[in-house]
Amino acid sequence: MGELFTLAGVFVGAASSYVLTSLHERSRWTRQMATRWDEHRLAAYLSFIGELDEFIEALERMAAAKGTFPIARSIRVEEGLEILAQANAECNHAFESLLLMGDSSTISAARALRRSAWNLEHLVQPDYSGSVGEWRIAYREYQERRDDFYSAARGDLGVLGKFRRRGEDPPTWDLPE
Repeated sequence: MGELFTLAGVFVGAASSYVLTSLHERSRWTRQMATRWDEHRLAAYLSFIGELDEFIEALERMAAAKGTFPIARSIRVEEGLEILAQANAECNHAFESLLLMGDSSTISAARALRRSAWNLEHLVQPDYSGSVGEWRIAYREYQERRDDFYSAARGDLGVLGKFRRRGEDPPTWDLPE
């Protein structure tokens, strides 16, 4: 009878050791996968915003040539349209990665950000004679949507701390009336 208790003790010990080791390994694997996906999401978000920045920079330079944006580095509209086409293609590719990796609120924020960028693009087209006021309104809308994107992405990535929106800082420049 004593041998039976010993055998049962060994069996219970082995089974509990196996269960605890399995639970630990599963927990470790889940953590590693979460970290891995966070890294991929961060890369997708950074790629998207980086490509969109290229697109916006071309728009800003084209707007400067039309006299609706106060920067010194203007660009001819024809040259700008070529840069825009390339930047838009790169942005579209980066957006596809974001669609695969992002959560719903970040994807919604990215879509709104792209729409606001397209509104700016409309204002710099050669056949459109937009005003400084129209550019100012559309550009501020773009900045708000950009802040919304950053807030959503930070939330998805679990970044702690409050995000400081652009409107909370004093302006470093303002568009002329």
